[in-house]
Amino acid sequence: MAVSKKKQRAVLGGNPLNQGIFSKTTSDRVEDSEEIKNQDSTIKNKESRFLKKAERESVNLRLPIEINDWLNDLLKQGKRKHGQKIPKEVWVQAALEMFKAMPVDWAEIESVEGLQEALEGLELKLKEME
Repeated sequence: MAVSKKKQRAVLGGNPLNQGIFSKTTSDRVEDSEEIKNQDSTIKNKESRFLKKAERESVNLRLPIEINDWLNDLLKQGKRKHGQKIPKEVWVQAALEMFKAMPVDWAEIESVEGLQEALEGLELKLKEME
């Protein structure tokens, strides 16, 4: 005697999307999604121009909790106020670009203490400029 195999059915019934209870997307929705895609590509183009180089290297970064929380808050505020957020990696790169532009010979710093002294010196120079 052969064992018959029945086709298994979903316990909750058929897929409601296959039953025709939903209407197709209207052209307005398509235009909205295309506009969102255009905005996303514009943001990516701005980022790529800022990042300058086509090749980027992935690095792991450890930040103090206070700095990371501040950065996350900055991203959230930017999203709320401007409708888009600048990625964290772009903020970190911008900070390093500013760091690089400072009038300090970073290659001459030998220790964490030396780095702290250099930063304190920069802070004093900035205060004098005010």
